[in-house]
Order: sequence, then C-alpha cells, then structure tokens
Amino acid sequence: MVRAVESLGLAGVVATDHLAGWRDPSDPVLEAVTVLGMVGAVAECRVGSLVLQTALRSPSYTADVVETLSSITRSSPLIGLGVGDSRSRREVEAVGMELPPVAERIVRLKETVAAIRSRTPDVEIWVGGWRPELREVAAECADGWNAWGGRPEAFQAAAHHMRRMNPGVLISWGAVLDPRRGIDSLRRVLKQRVDAGAQALVLALTPPRAATIRRWAPLLLGNTSCHPGAEPY
Repeated sequence: MVRAVESLGLAGVVATDHLAGWRDPSDPVLEAVTVLGMVGAVAECRVGSLVLQTALRSPSYTADVVETLSSITRSSPLIGLGVGDSRSRREVEAVGMELPPVAERIVRLKETVAAIRSRTPDVEIWVGGWRPELREVAAECADGWNAWGGRPEAFQAAAHHMRRMNPGVLISWGAVLDPRRGIDSLRRVLKQRVDAGAQALVLALTPPRAATIRRWAPLLLGNTSCHPGAEPY
C-alpha cells in the first residue's frame, strides 16, 4: 500500500490505532506502532499516525515511539494524537482495559504533546477529534487539527472556530471512502470539505488494498480543482 501511495505522488501514508477490525471486531488489525516502525524504515514518502490513542500509552512511551520513528524515517513523521471515541471504548474494554474519563484523557493528551516536544521539538503534531476541548488543545499546542467524517456544515463551523483560535494551525479532514459510491460523488465530497477550509485530506479507500489505491486514487484526486492547495494522504 505504501508503494502504491509513493507511485502516485501522494503526500504520505498514516497508520490508524485500533485494536479490532473496522467492520467485524474479529478481523485482524495491524498494530499501529509496530507497522509504523516497519514502514518508516523503508518508505520514501512521509509516514505517520492518525491517530495514536494517548490513553493507551504513557506520555514518555509515546515520546519514545516518536523519537525512534524520527530517527529512521527519511522525512519527518506526521504524528496525529487523539483521546479515543465510542468505538475505541468498545475495543479497549474488549481486551480487558479501561478507558479513563474524557477529562483525564485530555490531560494525558496535553502531557503527551509536551513529552514529544521535549524530545523531538521539530516533529509535526496534529490533534484529531470533534470535541471543542480537542480543538482547544490543537489551537494551544499542536500544528494541525483533523476532523474525521461528519457533515460538511459541521466541519465548516469547526474549521471557522479553529481559525479564530489559531490561524496558524493546519486544518485537515479525513474519512473512509467507498469508490463504489461513484467517483463524481466522492469528488464533490472532497470539494465541499476543501471549500469549507480543509488544507489536507486524509483518505482511507475501501477495501484497504494496494490495488484499491492504484485503481481509484488517480480518478478521485486527478482533478486538482477538487482539492486546490490541499495535500492528500
């Protein structure tokens, strides 16, 4: 999949951080830190995470991961961080762990950003999530903010709020896209998000295969009017 992304000239590839399959919880899933180390050592393109769940690892451990990744990748990695959502809670509980209350997870997120900054100050950090508290953390101490899914008007309002808090924070939007919905329809989705303020697009095409990327990404992203100035991942 990474080689497919590189052959198409996309900005890079990011790993998700989940403990169970997307549609079927019994499906196998790649563990994020492991796959980042494997891919980071060989990839020519930029690699990173969207998003590492900060509640699953201590701030110092996540900082170790980022420092190691920065030392083996050809380009500085993109580190997306988050606090988990309802799906994450189900996954965590299924393996016998507990997800702390949101307030505690927000504190852990801030501590993780600070730990990374102390070790690799130049790495680019994004915060992912729709909660207003997460946008505030992104505005306060991150380089970018990502919204996953959601309606276009909600994204436009959130992006406007982010620009008011910190105009320097990069705004990105991502989603799982099924090309069988029709390429023209998906292009309209991307254009709506770019018009609403997205400066980067993080796209997961389903089914997740190299062949899917090679077949559909050129058709989806080939028309630059769909994403003027927005970097595709």
